[in-house]
Amino acid sequence: VTALACELTGLPVPAILAPEDAGLSAMGLSFYGENRRVRNGRVKDELGYTLRYPSYREGLRACTG
Repeated sequence: VTALACELTGLPVPAILAPEDAGLSAMGLSFYGENRRVRNGRVKDELGYTLRYPSYREGLRACTG
């Protein structure tokens, strides 16, 4: 996500740091220690919600567009 945002805005991509080297608090380390994906099928199916953009890529492009 960050790399695409930098590409779209013409900014350099920041260096990638290991969480341990980023000076994060214990809570920050805990947050970045997990990688979870969220499915949107339930909100679409049960609530009839229609997403404006199918992925973050289209959403970011719309912000810069």
